[in-house]
Amino acid sequence: MPVTIKVKAPDEVKVQRDAAARCVVAHFGSCIPADSRVLCFLDDNDTPALRREFGEANRGVYVPINENTNLGAWPPYVTSSMFDAGVPAIDDFIYLSGSTSADEIALTMTLAHELQHAIQHANASKLWAVNSLVSHLHRSTITDLNLKWTDIPIEVEARIVSKRVAVMFFGEQRVQHHIDGKMAEHIADNDAADWQFIRSLTPSSSVDLVIGTYELFQRLKCYKPELERELRSATKDNPQDYKDVGLDAFFTEA
Repeated sequence: MPVTIKVKAPDEVKVQRDAAARCVVAHFGSCIPADSRVLCFLDDNDTPALRREFGEANRGVYVPINENTNLGAWPPYVTSSMFDAGVPAIDDFIYLSGSTSADEIALTMTLAHELQHAIQHANASKLWAVNSLVSHLHRSTITDLNLKWTDIPIEVEARIVSKRVAVMFFGEQRVQHHIDGKMAEHIADNDAADWQFIRSLTPSSSVDLVIGTYELFQRLKCYKPELERELRSATKDNPQDYKDVGLDAFFTEA
């Protein structure tokens, strides 16, 4: 998976952010498959349209790219790096907001988190696909089930990896101080709870993506029609990742 890093920033900080991102990518090494083109874009803005689409607490995004990718919220200076004359120039896109890129620990944790999603997409594509559907359920469904990011196995794994990498780079004390600051910032209740979960993670924390996904779907049995609608929509927008995905098996006991 060739990884390209693009940093949008003034010259005096561009080199520093580029070096920090390269350290994170190098840490993953051979864990990153070699058959996909990945672009990591470090912005120096917090674009309001992206905040509205992904949430005020969002710090980074992973998106697989195809000819049907919705570009509505992305600024032109970002989309110009994704496509060349309307044709995808990359296969996987990772984006970090400006406020994330400005903090070395936030940059490290977020980039590691999103790289782990790219690895999941490459190595456990069906599990990545069915997990990704859950976050697109109707807001009332998410509220009824009290679903959190930390209920979704691929999100748990990404959080485990991101904290593990950050602790390796900066030490546990600095990382815990960073997490405490994010909890105190309290952008939203669910974001503060998310950081509380991350704080509880240890270097030995783990998650079984297969078992965790089956367990999650047992909670979602009553919402199977809604998930199937989301799957049909996802297949229309991205047949490459979703056309061979079936949900029936995940509604049976593991």
